[in-house]
Amino acid sequence: MTKPQLSYFKARALGQFPRVLLSYLSIDYDNNYIDKIDESIIDDLKYGQLPLFKDTNGFKLVQSMAITKYISEKYNFLGKTPEERALVDETISAVHIDVFTFIIRVFRGVEEKEKIQELIIPRFFAKWNQILGEKKYIAGGDSYTLADLYVYVVYEYIGYVLPFAGDLLYGGKFPHLDSLKEHFESNKGVAEYLKNRPVTERKI
Repeated sequence: MTKPQLSYFKARALGQFPRVLLSYLSIDYDNNYIDKIDESIIDDLKYGQLPLFKDTNGFKLVQSMAITKYISEKYNFLGKTPEERALVDETISAVHIDVFTFIIRVFRGVEEKEKIQELIIPRFFAKWNQILGEKKYIAGGDSYTLADLYVYVVYEYIGYVLPFAGDLLYGGKFPHLDSLKEHFESNKGVAEYLKNRPVTERKI
């Protein structure tokens, strides 16, 4: 392989984190959109799930969080100190385990949508907005890390999947999160990815 490959469905969901990361870091990669898991790919999927990342050296990795941490480690995007890296882990765990999972549960009707306003926004988005106002970067330090990217992705994603949540979050209500969104979306690689990503019937 001459360049790394990321395989995932046309949906955003868990594929959005590594796709935005690869684009932000200006890594030339093969963005392989999958319609369904079949015999052509199943043998590469350790747990029968996507996303799948293949590096140029033949290394294969599944699980979105593991993929983004691996890429960030290679490209010095995990933080410069043990404390920063710990805060990156703290943040991406909160995004994956608490916020992203809850968004999907509300989308599927398993959780009441009122809990987005009562629980998710004050506990997570308001806190991230506060941190960005105090420190500029989610993990502290003097540069952006994977933590900032994760917060951006889930901030953009929640308004896409749950438009009512976007009404509660966007429009200057959380200005530091808006600035974070502007930073990532003004990046040349991310802007190009956002312009070309497919629109799917099932908003997820």
